[in-house]
Amino acid sequence: ISRHLVRKANRSSYSCIHTFPKSTSSSSSSFSKLRNYKHHSTLQMSSVEEKKSDDTCTESGILWEFATHTTDKYHDFSPDEAAAIRSQLLKWYRANRRKLPWRGDPGPYDGSTAGIASATNKKESKKKNALAGQKNIKSFFGKKTKGDDDDDTSNSTNDNQESTETGTTLIPVTGYSVWVSEIMLQQTRVEAVIKFYLKWMDSFPTVQDLANATEEEVNSHWAGLGFYRRARMLHQGAKFVVDELDGMVPESVDELLKVSGIGPYTASAISSIAFDQCVPVVDGNVCRVISRLKGVANNIKAPIFKDKIGWRLAEQIVTAGDGLHAGEVNQAMMELGATYCAPSGTGVDPNDPLIRFYSSTKIGKAANDLVKTNSLAISDFVSRATLARGKTSCSLCEDGGISSILFQLGEDLTFAQNEPGRPKDFASVIGHSRFPSAPPKKAKREEILSVVVMSHSASGVEKWFMVKRPSDGLLAGQWEFPSACAWSSADEPKTKTKSKKAMEVPSLEKSILKKASDNLLRNCKSVQGDQEINMEQVWNDSEEQKNKSE
Repeated sequence: ISRHLVRKANRSSYSCIHTFPKSTSSSSSSFSKLRNYKHHSTLQMSSVEEKKSDDTCTESGILWEFATHTTDKYHDFSPDEAAAIRSQLLKWYRANRRKLPWRGDPGPYDGSTAGIASATNKKESKKKNALAGQKNIKSFFGKKTKGDDDDDTSNSTNDNQESTETGTTLIPVTGYSVWVSEIMLQQTRVEAVIKFYLKWMDSFPTVQDLANATEEEVNSHWAGLGFYRRARMLHQGAKFVVDELDGMVPESVDELLKVSGIGPYTASAISSIAFDQCVPVVDGNVCRVISRLKGVANNIKAPIFKDKIGWRLAEQIVTAGDGLHAGEVNQAMMELGATYCAPSGTGVDPNDPLIRFYSSTKIGKAANDLVKTNSLAISDFVSRATLARGKTSCSLCEDGGISSILFQLGEDLTFAQNEPGRPKDFASVIGHSRFPSAPPKKAKREEILSVVVMSHSASGVEKWFMVKRPSDGLLAGQWEFPSACAWSSADEPKTKTKSKKAMEVPSLEKSILKKASDNLLRNCKSVQGDQEINMEQVWNDSEEQKNKSE
């Protein structure tokens, strides 16, 4: 209501218009709040003309420039600013970078600190499962023998030990080694990748070795990393390099883009890190750093940001000054985005190399100066800024993103004013936390699967009936127990009204699950010698035998 009233007042020559609910069923406390608000707003509006001259002082400075900008050029770095940022990044990176095998470092490797938390979470999860009487899935398969290969990441004692793994030999920084590391690091934590990378490079030290490997060998080395399509595309790309490029990984971005599975990000990373080509690299971490440096009111997954203008802004930093050491600059940007400028970064840490360059912290401080005058100042400020922008808008910032961030800042800062023991630089931290904006959440698909688990020991060795997944899509080409979908949220009728509540997953009767299993097994056949066996009959016979024994 307060925002509506202030905007209404501005558009009506500061004439106060009050709107109240028509319903008379409100509690006395609600009416009391409305009366208090009415009295407060009357005083507020009556003094607007007196404060009008004071308001003009807010129509300057970083907050007003941010609130009224209408072009993506606003976010450009000046040559001097870009050169200073580049210098600070290089100095910080060379003194503090993490030791990692794909950077040509000897062990031990430090990875990141995220592994400690994940190890704790695993222990808590085990405790909850034990209390609920839920067995570990590994107990289903019995104990491992001495000869069994143990590649499962869940068997490692903890992620922190993985992050300090030592390498026997130095791995040279080449186009191939950088390529492998960048593919493995996609959507996977650094400390989780180290163990797999060392094993991979030990088995496939060159692109020729990878090209000559079988699909099963590649999958066995990737098992535990997830997103198996990455391994398949890496394998295909290696074959292309060997067959079409004489085994030489290209140096330029344009040539690298011709290789299967290599996109703009990977091509730029390989070109700059392995061959020191002066090209930018843009990923989520880099977009977060840029958003906070230049006040980009958008999320890091927005195509206009991560696929277009973000590259232009990153290039301004990489090419600043002499343009040398582009690979180090790019790695410094990504390293900063994963550490001090991570989502939880404050922007005020004295160890942050870009602490004095963030627009996000300056916007937070300026907004706090406004909020301290009165609680409705931000609403009034946003209204005037919206009128000043007119119908034009910045193509990089999300539609309505500037106003949204300012309103959120107003709410957060107003609440923080009365918080006891708040830090001195709380406004800077709050401003920093609002950039970049949160990406829209995708609706999750819920499914209930009927899974069939069958085994036999006719040969003296227990064997399991497995099926291979399709060659495309999720977990392509992997082996699993046969399953059938008995219910999917995708098949449910969609409602017109949006609800924040998650869709309720129903409890299905056994008969429905059995029907799904029967339909599945009806289409499954196993071949032993020249004999074709219908798996549905095998299943029914085993169920009948089980019932008799009970």
